[in-house]
Amino acid sequence: MIRLETRHKFSAAPSAVWSCLSKTDWLNRALRLPPVHYHSEPRAEGGSWITAEAKVPLGRLRWRELPFEWVEPRFYSVRRLFVSGPFTEARMGMDLTEEPDGGTSVVAFSELEPRNALGKWLARGTFAKNISAQMARTLVHAEQFLLGRTAIPFPRLAVQPPSEPVFRTALEKLERSGQPAPLVGRLETLLREAPDVELSAMRPLAIARSWNENSWNVLGLFLNATRCGLLDLRWEVLCPNCRSSRLPPARSLTNLKRTSHCEVCQIQFDGEFDKSVELKFSVNASIRPVSTETYCLAGPGGTPHIVCQIWLEPGEKRVLPMPNARHALRLHSHQVAKIFAFSDDALESAKNVSVSCSPSEFSVAFNVEGVATDHSRVVNANAFPILVSWQESGWSEDILTASRATNLQQFRDLFASEVISPTEQVTVGYQVILFTDLRGSTAMYHNLGDAGAYALVRNHFVALTEAIQSHHGAVVKTIGDAVMAAFSRVDEALSAVEEMFRRLPSANPKLDPPLILKSSLHAGPCLAVNANDKLDYFGTTINLAARIVECCQGGDLAVSDEVFQRPETADFLKRTGFKVVPSEMRYRGFDAPHRVWHIAIGA
Repeated sequence: MIRLETRHKFSAAPSAVWSCLSKTDWLNRALRLPPVHYHSEPRAEGGSWITAEAKVPLGRLRWRELPFEWVEPRFYSVRRLFVSGPFTEARMGMDLTEEPDGGTSVVAFSELEPRNALGKWLARGTFAKNISAQMARTLVHAEQFLLGRTAIPFPRLAVQPPSEPVFRTALEKLERSGQPAPLVGRLETLLREAPDVELSAMRPLAIARSWNENSWNVLGLFLNATRCGLLDLRWEVLCPNCRSSRLPPARSLTNLKRTSHCEVCQIQFDGEFDKSVELKFSVNASIRPVSTETYCLAGPGGTPHIVCQIWLEPGEKRVLPMPNARHALRLHSHQVAKIFAFSDDALESAKNVSVSCSPSEFSVAFNVEGVATDHSRVVNANAFPILVSWQESGWSEDILTASRATNLQQFRDLFASEVISPTEQVTVGYQVILFTDLRGSTAMYHNLGDAGAYALVRNHFVALTEAIQSHHGAVVKTIGDAVMAAFSRVDEALSAVEEMFRRLPSANPKLDPPLILKSSLHAGPCLAVNANDKLDYFGTTINLAARIVECCQGGDLAVSDEVFQRPETADFLKRTGFKVVPSEMRYRGFDAPHRVWHIAIGA
């Protein structure tokens, strides 16, 4: 093995340096390495073998790529076993060490095993000097980025110039749409100056955080920019394990299928609107063409929910630092049947952990003797190699789920044609459903006539829609005088109902007696369906929410026990002081009685 090293001292903490240098796809682009074509083959024990191929000046290189190993934010490395070319094996990676002053020492290394004399000459000669020099420049540039002196993390990332006439026309259209001028300016700068790799799969919630702006305002900017031709929608179905998408993105919900397959993890799974179906944005090709080639498949920067990952040969034992437990963690391996979930108490109290891996399960022991404090020992008891990862159980808040996007009234207004295929039903794991109705509407139509009564009902629809929209919900449909709306969060749904009751009297101020609102909330799983070319929801959760509103007397909100038991509801009642009365109700189509809680909002 011939080892090459490049060292650099960063003034930033390891966590900040890690967030930059772990983006291995970006790093390989900056080092001017060639794009890579990957192929996966299923393993009998689970998971897959990955082979790769790249074109280099001397021909084509082919290799088997073993999975990346890392412990965040301490190190990462990858091992390649070459089928052809001047090397038989290579191992590359970075070691990060925290310094006493809070900075970080970084060692970037490459270990090359030559196959022949040409390999020795390349590893010790021009190749080594070029790679070392490029890496040194890259690390210096990354330091400037972390100090805020440059907007791009790595040097020499491709930045294609925009087509000015088309760009200017689309920007002017966006400005006329009423979007805040400062946000339009920031988007213009992003689309002009950001590297190509940053513009092919943008997450607006992550961009809002980096801009220190309200996430809903930035999302509204991106939605309107799409309508104006600056951006394109990009729907991806994320694998529940690696949380990446291996399929080409869908340009419309119509193209989504209920089930997907991850060829790397070798699992089939349902796309879930509230978890794994994600809306991203890409720059429109007429504005600025960007490359979508792959330079690294599965580095740590592409799977930030995995805080530690190791490859163990048969019978191998490894001792590693305990991963940082920012959130709930679980142990996962494609070669182990069961996932092991750590309780919060176990993670907080455990000073060291021992893990033994069998084909059926993980055997985990805490505070064992013989393992250093704050370390874990992992043993592969199998006759085959395994990949073990420590994963955060929760999904990133930067993911804009399809449920969250389609529950926005602004999205439904701007993209009314965005519906799923009529032949598909997509699972929504959790949805908050609101139904409203008017008390005494039949008598109102009789007394005022159809035209007069409809005018009042229309004003009431406007008031309710504004309240729903202001709390990030969406009107799914209206049925006579009734409204069905959807939210992604209980607290937003409760606040919307509170505002609806507050707005309703001013919608028809001269009406005597005033309109009296009935409302209900229920939450649970459902199916997203295409109903008359509109995105609608179907299932038991919807049916029960519609039944619950029937028991309202008027001036109240009836919530299911599922909603009432949520901590957001307790916070809402504490803040508002509204009185609550429980009841047991039986509904047609349901055998068992349901507990319903009546909240006196408009009384």
